[in-house]
Formats: sequence, structure tokens, C-alpha cells
Amino acid sequence: MSRLIVKNLPQKITEEKLRSTFSSKGIITDLQLKYTKDGNFRGFAFVGYKTNEEAELARKYFNGTYIGAAKIDVQACTDLGDASKHSKKKKELSKVNAENEKESKKMDKTKKKTVKSLLEKYKDDPKFQEFLSVHKRNNGETWTNDSILEVANLYVEQKGDKEKDEDKEDSKKITKNVNTFFNVKLTNLPYKFKKKQVKAFLDPLKPPSIRVPPKIHGIAYVGFKTEKERNQALNKHKSLWEGHQIFVSVYEKKESESITAVDNKNLKWKEQEESMESAETVGESGRIFARNLSYSVSEEDLRQLFSNYGPLTEVNLPIDRLTRRSKGFAFVTYMMPEHAVKAFAELDGTSFQGRLLHLIPGKMKEDIDSAQGDDGNFKKKKVQKEKSTAGSAHNWNSLFLGSSAVADVMSEKYNVDKSEVVLGDSGGKSAAVRLALGETQIVQETKKYLEQEGISLEAFDKPPVKRSKSVIVAKNLPANTSGTEIREMFAKFGVLGRVVIPPAGITAVIEFSDPGEARSAFTNLAYTRFHGTPLYLEWAPENAFVLPNSEVPVKGPVSEKESEEEKNEDLDTPEKDTTLFVKNLNFETTDDGLRNHFSKCGQLISASVATKKCSKTGSRLSMGFGFVTYSSKSSADKALKELQHSRLDTHAVELKRSNRALEDNKMSAKKTTKDGKPSTKILVRNVAFQATRQELTEIFKTYGELTAVRLPSKMSGTGTHRGFAFVEFASKSDAKKAKSELSGSTHLYGRRLVLEWAEQEETIDSLRKRTAELYDAGSLSASKRKKFEMPTAKVEDE
Repeated sequence: MSRLIVKNLPQKITEEKLRSTFSSKGIITDLQLKYTKDGNFRGFAFVGYKTNEEAELARKYFNGTYIGAAKIDVQACTDLGDASKHSKKKKELSKVNAENEKESKKMDKTKKKTVKSLLEKYKDDPKFQEFLSVHKRNNGETWTNDSILEVANLYVEQKGDKEKDEDKEDSKKITKNVNTFFNVKLTNLPYKFKKKQVKAFLDPLKPPSIRVPPKIHGIAYVGFKTEKERNQALNKHKSLWEGHQIFVSVYEKKESESITAVDNKNLKWKEQEESMESAETVGESGRIFARNLSYSVSEEDLRQLFSNYGPLTEVNLPIDRLTRRSKGFAFVTYMMPEHAVKAFAELDGTSFQGRLLHLIPGKMKEDIDSAQGDDGNFKKKKVQKEKSTAGSAHNWNSLFLGSSAVADVMSEKYNVDKSEVVLGDSGGKSAAVRLALGETQIVQETKKYLEQEGISLEAFDKPPVKRSKSVIVAKNLPANTSGTEIREMFAKFGVLGRVVIPPAGITAVIEFSDPGEARSAFTNLAYTRFHGTPLYLEWAPENAFVLPNSEVPVKGPVSEKESEEEKNEDLDTPEKDTTLFVKNLNFETTDDGLRNHFSKCGQLISASVATKKCSKTGSRLSMGFGFVTYSSKSSADKALKELQHSRLDTHAVELKRSNRALEDNKMSAKKTTKDGKPSTKILVRNVAFQATRQELTEIFKTYGELTAVRLPSKMSGTGTHRGFAFVEFASKSDAKKAKSELSGSTHLYGRRLVLEWAEQEETIDSLRKRTAELYDAGSLSASKRKKFEMPTAKVEDE
């Protein structure tokens, strides 16, 4: 349990003092001192920690200690609805039951006395005797004390109701007489006036009723018995009296005013009841609204908690833009509603990061068609459908370039008009071939620039297993798009980290500091118009950046020592499994202090403390962890053994191997195993049907000498070709170069070319060799029967 209850606190304890006392053992997420309705302190408080380990450490340390002169008792809180906490009170309940039995005996004695007094009181009342005989069920039934009391109470209530009805009829007659007054409203009276002054103003008229509102000044209501008197009072409209011009008007009190006042109060409750009736349950929507969360909670923490009950489709944690912390609530959506019901039943009322979770059924998101209905034209509906399907990755291409933007870049680069790029004839090459080659060149330049900016190109080569939740790739941008435009467009939705735009300005990589803000930017900007072209967005791979934003070194003036260290670091390339993750660092620890502490075990490549930017001051703040990279694996193993739990700036350091390095090694190993063997022959898939053999030859011959280009055709009379081709180079190096450059994002007639290594055709020599190997192994004669000879050795009788 991450939530503690602290009992026997002194009466003059303050929240600041209690927080400073308990914060020495961990991060406090919640602290509450409990008071009565009158404001008196009840002597106990609740303290919540971020983790269960911190709470258990605080309980063991503070339990039985003294705050002032009071010895406090610190225990773990139980969850709401936990039956185990009631087991300690069984003895107390037994005592209470015994006392209740004594009180029941006393009540029986008092009932007997009251029954006797009632029978004597209504002894001579014939109506009461008749009332008793009517309420008797059976002839053989005997009257008990309880039954006599019930019947007597009914008789008294009915008798009292008749008297009340008579009183109501009398009051109605009186109200009718009262409501027959002819009322007049006087306004613009002096601030402080009395009824005597109103009578003096209406003299010689003598009104029977004058009403002055207690909370409204300058107004009075006057009632007359006849309409003639009221008309005489209206003649004094706009007359001056004590320096004030008095306004007199007819006032008719509506009977429905009192009814509507009561109805308005009940309207809110009725609307709330109707909304509760129409609300969906968790089993229908699969969506949960979680509140009373810690302000330091992250989306990853919520995913780890709720994913134990089933796969999740969405976790939305709103972030406050000023404080950059969570707002204390979140929405969790499950793929299967059954898993949501299970999570709702087991997690509601439990403690999470020191706070009690409060779960409420969430409403299902409205569909586009149901939200718009029949209204809206076709274009708006199409845009909404495109936005709804923007998150699906089946049609994503990270390095997609628009044909118009490619033509703009080529015309600017070679100082040629755009029409000549698209329509002009240059050496017999068609416009499709020129655009494909220009796109390939731009993609290669973009890749080099992205690699210089710290983006991992290996993550973009193949379809990633996981996508990032905070990095967005913007595509189909116009040529020479500036970074300021992209920043202004995306900064409306949250705080940006890194924004990388290649020199051509056709694509951009945008990093957000919070996943929720990135999600809102993605949903709002996908397929919107940007300078007349639709904006294509996709989520970048999970490891798109080599280093997180907090670990990117800040560029500044480089000293001579730093330049020498950088030269030495460039010369040394680290081995595998040499990066260590350093946890529980002091917030005052710097990079130099971390380097000095870990340099004892070997040569270091890098040592950095993870930092983040403060939204208020703009300075860099430590996040309490860092990374250390050694040049050799033996040095890293030595640091794990010798420096584990060592003291650095009064903090015990925890070490383990970095998961990021392990995942990179796994991805590289998978890549080497899955790729086919390089050869001189390439299989080209997804070829447009209007493409010709000549156009393919023009594209591939720019990378080397070709020996054959084959475009298999369909059956006679059914079409041109089958949509794929085989290209064979004279050398393997030319084939490798063509595959590496053209397989990125080269489009021919709007279709992306997919390149794979083709299987080599077997020659006659290879067939003969394979047949000989099979014959020697005996597989060709396996169907024939073999003769089995018994050993000739003699068996001696025992």
C-alpha cells in the first residue's frame, strides 16, 4: 500500500511540518489533516507516497517515533470496502449487541405502560372500538402490544388529518380574501423609508396592506380593497415627494410564480436523473473515467496499471499548459468491455501512488455519422472520415514526397523552369522518370540531414513494431517550408521539443513534450489544408531519435579541453552492452561529477545526467537519473560490481544495463537474419501498369551497367505486364547501391517501387552438384529395401 494513516498527532501540527517530516523518505503525492465540521483537528492524517516501497520504508521508520511530545502510530491504509478491517471490531460488536438486548427489554416495559394508557383513554370512544374491530385480521388472532400501538397511531393520524383539512379550507378562504386586493407597485423611493412615509404619500387614501421587501431598497407594494382606490393611486404617477419622482404602476401577482420557483429548483435534479438513466455502463462503452490521480502520474504509469486487466486502445491524460503537470483525471478505453468491467470492479477505491482511485463509467465517443446526422455536405464528411482513419498505419510512408514539391525543388536546384522539369524532353527521359530520379536524390539528401540531427534511419527502413506517442512526421509539405511556420502551427497544441526540417523543406519531424498534446495536434491537423495541399501526418517509430530530448547536449562555446575530449571520443567506438543506466541521482549532481565518479573503472565515452527544461525559469533541471557509456564491456562489468549502491553526493546509486542499447542490438540482429542474400538481381514490385521497360531501364542504369531488364507480361490480350520486373546488374556493388537508394521512397506514376533481392537461377553445374549430394546421402534410394545382416559373433550360453 502506498497510502499511510498517521494517528496520535499533536493538536498544533501543521501540514507543512508534517510534509517536511515525511518527505525525507520519498515523494509525497497526497497529505490530508482531518478536521471535524466545527474545525477541530481529529488527531490523525493521511500521507500518500508515489511507490509502495517508499510508503513501507516510511512506515517502518516513523512508526513509534515522536513528533513533539506525541508518540505517533503509522500504519498502512486499507482499500475502500475491504472486509478485513472489520474483523478487529467483532468483540466490540458483541458488546453492542448485549447492550441492545438490555435496551429492548426496557422498551417492552414502556410499551406495556403506553398500551394501558391508550386503552383507558379511548375506552368510551365508540369510533376507536369500531376501528379496532375493522383492523383485526382473524377472529382467533390476539392483540399484541405492538399491534395495538400501530392501530392507535393510525387512528390518531387519521383524526389529525381531518383537522388539518378543515384548517386548510379555512386558510383557502382567507387567502382568497387576501388575494382580492388591487395591488400597486411604487418605485424610486428613498433609500431608507418607512411605511408611515408611504401612507403620507398616498394620503387621503388608506391602503389596508403595505409590503416592503427586506432585501430590495426603494420599492414598496400597496394593496387596495377596491379598483377605484387603485385608480386614484395611479393618478400620483411621476409625482414629486421629498425630492424624488415616484413611479406608480399596476402590479398583478401571478399564481404560477410560486409554482415555477419550486419547479426551477427541481429541474436540475430531473435533468441529472435523466442523464444518469441515459448514461452508458462500463460494460457497454468499455471506457473508464479515472479521477483523484496524482499530479505527477504519467500515461505510462496508467498503462502499466490498467493493462493488467486487458489490452488498451487509448489512454488520455490531460496536461495543464502552465504547470506542465496532469490535471488529476484521465480516460482509459479498453479493447474489450469485459476487461473494463473487471478493472472497474477491482481498482475502484484502491490506492495508486498514494491516492484513492475513483472510477466512473465514461461515455463512448460519438461517431462521425451520428454526430453530423444528415447535415453537412459530402466534402466535410469526407474530411472527417479521413481524420478518423489518420491513425491507421496501413497507408503510411515516412519519406513520402509530393510530385509538385519535387518538381519545385529540382527547378530551383538546377535553375530550370518547372514546366521544363515536368514537360520538357531531356535525352529521351519521360517526366515520370525525371521526377522519380529527382525524388530519389532529395530522399538521400533528407536522410543524410536527418542522420546529422540525431534521427535513427534504421527505424525508418522497415515497418516498426511500435510507434512513438510524442513524435510526428509531417509530409506532403510545399517546397522550402520554413521551420517557423511548422512551429507556429504545432505550438498551438502544446510545448514542442525538437523540430527537424531538411533543407528542401518537404518533410518535418516534430517532437512534443507530452503525448496527450501530440495526440490532440495529430487529430486536429491531419488532412488539413496547408498552403493549398493536404497535410499528411503519421506517428514516427518508437526509437526515431537516437537520444531523448533530455539527453541531447546543449550546443555552446567549445573549449580546448572539450574539443580534445571529443576527438578522443570520436576515435573510440564503444562495444556492445557498455551503456549503464544510473538511477537515484542527487538533483545537484552534474555531468562532471558523474564522469569523475565512474572514471575509476575504465575509459568513458560519455557520462550525462538527464535534464528537462523548466517552463517557468527556462533553466535545465535534473531528472534524477543518467547514462554512462564505457569504451569496453569489461569496464562496464567492473562498474556494475564495484560501484553498485556506491555513494555519490549523499545518494546511493543504482546501476543496471540500459534497455535502449539491448533493444538496438536485438533490432540489428533481426535485420541481419531477415534480409535476403545480396546478389546482382533485384525484384521490383508494385510497378505501375502504364510504366514501360524503357522507363525502368532509364531509372536503374544511373547506378551502373545493366545486363538485363525483364518485365513479365500477362496472357495474350489481357494487358501490358503483371506489375513487377527483374533488373540484373553487371556487378553486385551497383545492385547494392541501387537497392539502398531506390528502396527508400521512389515513386513511378504515383506508385512506390518496392525492391527485394531476387533468388538466383540455378545453373547446370549447381543442379548436378545438388543431385550428387542427395545421392551420396541416400535420399534417392530410400524407397528400396535394404538387407540387414545379423552380427556373426557367437553367443555363449550361461
